[in-house]
Amino acid sequence: MGLSSIFAKTVRDSRRAALLVGLIIGGFMFGTGAPYGRSPEFATVELREVFLAGISALPLALRGLLGEPINIVTLGGFLSWRVGNTIPVLFGLWPVIALSGTLAGEAARGSLDLLASTPQSRRSIALQKLAGHITALVFAMLLAAVLIWLVGAAFGSLPGDEIPLSAALGQVTLYGLLMLVSGSVAFAAAPTLGRTRALGLGLIALFAPYLIASYASMSSIIDALTPLSWYTWTAGHRPMAGVTDWVSLVPLALLTAGFLAIGVVTFARRDLGRTAVIGWLRLPSLPAGIHGPFTRQLADRTAIAIAWGVGTGLYGVLIVVSAQAFSDSLASIPGIADIIERIYPGIDIHQASGVLQLAFYGFASFIVGLAGASFLAAWAGDEDGGRLAVVLAVPLTRASWMLRSGLGVYAAIGILTLVLGAIIGAAVVTQGGDALTPLIGIAILGLAAAGFAGIGLAAGGLIRSTLAAPVAALVVISTFLLDTLGPALDLPDPVLQLSLFKHLGQPMAGIVDPVGIIAAVALAVGGLVIGAWGLQRRDLER
Repeated sequence: MGLSSIFAKTVRDSRRAALLVGLIIGGFMFGTGAPYGRSPEFATVELREVFLAGISALPLALRGLLGEPINIVTLGGFLSWRVGNTIPVLFGLWPVIALSGTLAGEAARGSLDLLASTPQSRRSIALQKLAGHITALVFAMLLAAVLIWLVGAAFGSLPGDEIPLSAALGQVTLYGLLMLVSGSVAFAAAPTLGRTRALGLGLIALFAPYLIASYASMSSIIDALTPLSWYTWTAGHRPMAGVTDWVSLVPLALLTAGFLAIGVVTFARRDLGRTAVIGWLRLPSLPAGIHGPFTRQLADRTAIAIAWGVGTGLYGVLIVVSAQAFSDSLASIPGIADIIERIYPGIDIHQASGVLQLAFYGFASFIVGLAGASFLAAWAGDEDGGRLAVVLAVPLTRASWMLRSGLGVYAAIGILTLVLGAIIGAAVVTQGGDALTPLIGIAILGLAAAGFAGIGLAAGGLIRSTLAAPVAALVVISTFLLDTLGPALDLPDPVLQLSLFKHLGQPMAGIVDPVGIIAAVALAVGGLVIGAWGLQRRDLER
């Protein structure tokens, strides 16, 4: 059972997440490396140099999203450039969520009280839990390194394409530190500010340094902030591309260790579950109340929904601002317009809506889907924490609670969508574009997220509420990987059609497929109804 120590139990509880993260990172590398190593378009050094020339023609604002292309004529260099900066951002969500709640979340629920009454000191509790999470992260990175090495062995077709295991290990060391530093910020803040605010600060630490490094060329103000970005510090460390800068990792490691030490010391000195009252450090929310399951769920989720919407929206704003530069640079690359037309028929790359479809929609669908899963994790706390048994002692049926609380989750996704739409729409209008088309796309994006949440609600009602968030997150991640890696792996078309997004069209560019909309609505409504039916037929907390 992994109960021999706090450390062992923490490792055991994190094992599935570590395995999943390692495999998905390897999947990204596999799906990116397969076409580059085997495609006829990149079969010679000359063809790859032509590709490199086209990449170099892109404006810095766009190249910055992926980092500077270093030795991308080799397979390892291409992989480190194509996914090198985005992997720590996408998968940094794991340590941020885990480390913001491993102490503060358990303290708030009261589960640490009994443990703290044993001869274990608080410092020992914090250190063992922290060590358990770090061990799980190390395991995930080692698994990813082995898979990266296999990608080089399987798809390397030209001299220099092989990826030594030492280079793969050096690359994942960078990934692990970039992921952990954001989690360490959340860990340091959690004992004082509580889980929710610590999660928010961790997300800021996760996205802000990446965006600062990516868009420094767009503004002198952003450029002045580049010394604060650890992506800038470590820009020269790309072992897979044959370039190393181990010294640049030292400040990052020291900063991470410092934040982790602050978290341990603060936890050891404060009362369990006690957080500082900082009224200004919070987002607007609905008034709390007990009017019913719908109102309570919506009130509890509103602030975090606004946070997800603002964070995702700011990323979209940067895409909108760089849309004109994007289209101008593509026009300078021979034949690129024809290639885009074949892959994305009907998209006008000279409009902000077309650029949003190409550069924003896939990322936003992944983030909004995960946001919906996070709402389900909080929704499941009512049953898992024993509160639902008390709520159902009043004249309220299980089906009614399930339907109303589930609608509260959908309403939170709606608030996220509204905030995201308002930010993107305003940005498009300031650039002289038509905001209606991307707003329709964002609405469909929110509808798809509700469909994924419906699958989680069905699992939570039928089996156990704590399964709702993992099931929804697994569906979101699987769909994202299917869209990203499926074509590269040459999967059969029936398998590719399992992705909901295959049936939504290209909504941000004004191309809408009603089949996908009907499917998303069916998943949202059907999942909620199935969950309500299932909750009536099983025991609570089982």
